Amino acid sequence: MRVFVLALFSIILFFNSLQGSAATPLESLVKKLQGIETIEGSFVQYMVDQKGTRLQETKGNFKARRPGLFYWATREPLEQYIYANEDQVTIYDPDLEQATVQRVDKQIQATPAILFSGDTAAIGREFTVEQRDYETHAVQYLLTPKAEDSLFERLLIRFEGAQLVEMRLSDSLGQESTVHFIETQMNNPIPLEMFDAELPEDTDIIRDLPVVKPSAPRTRAALSG
Repeated sequence: MRVFVLALFSIILFFNSLQGSAATPLESLVKKLQGIETIEGSFVQYMVDQKGTRLQETKGNFKARRPGLFYWATREPLEQYIYANEDQVTIYDPDLEQATVQRVDKQIQATPAILFSGDTAAIGREFTVEQRDYETHAVQYLLTPKAEDSLFERLLIRFEGAQLVEMRLSDSLGQESTVHFIETQMNNPIPLEMFDAELPEDTDIIRDLPVVKPSAPRTRAALSG
């Protein structure tokens, strides 16, 4: 589930603008996404199995800002906070009084994050993109990985007008993870400090980072190591 969250928001955060008209489904998708500089709102995320049985549901709120910043806060049923920048991800579990700090590695970069790289040639090599338009001004994109060893089988992205309203990822086990975005607002200013991981002083911090690493998350008092 964590990889799913990081992948979805990475595709928003690392996108670079492209020029030209939308002549193909791939170009149409990229053109939709290039208008998102910031996005924030609430979400409902759930997972179902191959029989359609709902296995898990979470609710919370999120903020994202290009390039490379996002905040994902799960409120129900258990609190969890994810802070990410272009270099590292901090996952804080209040009930465990523990935070894990990880680099944004190849596992994340190999997910749908490539969609917003701005490199249409690379995206075209990795995915087959289909588009379906609806009379209600909704448009849906279905992305199917070309690699046989992909972490997922397909990714559905749905817009209503310019608003991103849903993402759904299906894996090889027949499970689907869906995020519904609620009351989203786009391109409003979001202060940089909203993406800082400020952790309680007694938090157990596990750093899964190489020796040379970017700046670490802060506690309310400066951490000693």
